[in-house]
Amino acid sequence: MLDKDELIRVDQRGYTVLEAITPGMRTSATHSNPHTFVGIDGKTYWIKGRVQQGLVAELIAGRLTSRLGVGPAARILRVLPTVLAAASAPAELEGIVCGSEDAADTVNARELSQFIADGTFAPNLVDASSRARVIAFHSWLGMGDAQVLVRLTDGTVFSIDHGDCFGDVATLVDPTPIVVDIPGVDAAVGKDRSLIRSAVQRIERLTDREILDAVAGIPGGDPWRSPVERRHGIACWLGHRRDRLGGVMDAWAQT
Repeated sequence: MLDKDELIRVDQRGYTVLEAITPGMRTSATHSNPHTFVGIDGKTYWIKGRVQQGLVAELIAGRLTSRLGVGPAARILRVLPTVLAAASAPAELEGIVCGSEDAADTVNARELSQFIADGTFAPNLVDASSRARVIAFHSWLGMGDAQVLVRLTDGTVFSIDHGDCFGDVATLVDPTPIVVDIPGVDAAVGKDRSLIRSAVQRIERLTDREILDAVAGIPGGDPWRSPVERRHGIACWLGHRRDRLGGVMDAWAQT
């Protein structure tokens, strides 16, 4: 049961913060202006200090992508002033922020055309099953500014950049299909009914407790926008849409 009191109890477990120990020296000219840092666990993270709907959106969605196998995991990281200065990064990245694991050999689909043009990647390599999983995931979350990564080595599709979701969770609306354009790839790739059904079943198998786990243990403060009332609302919204996703996506796959 997606109970607010249960969420408060789960919150009492606290959360783990990874230390960013050195700059990764990569940046991206997007809305959130992320920079890469290497965490104390040895992994490289794309770190953000602000996103459209608060860092709470980036972290919750990133936890869910990891659990469902549709994208890089998101973690809570701390960037100290000395590490920030070494990276020449903006001040908003200092402190307790959110980071998504760097996905090796991937590019944003918005930049894929150049790799197709120079022969580095062939559009027919795009993996239909992973695209179906991302379509189902984006549709469940109601992603705004939905984006995907494509792995150049095998065409696997991943969901990325989740800062623009959970903008309005007060109204429990049903999902609508969301398909991100991939240059050179037909929109029907991944629309196979069996692939979509398999992707939806992964989401349907998520329990209420797993959803509560995803929205629990999140820092507070302005960039996070994570009061318990909002996080409980997100959990209820996700539960509602999980239970209605199958019918919506099945009907869409038949069109």
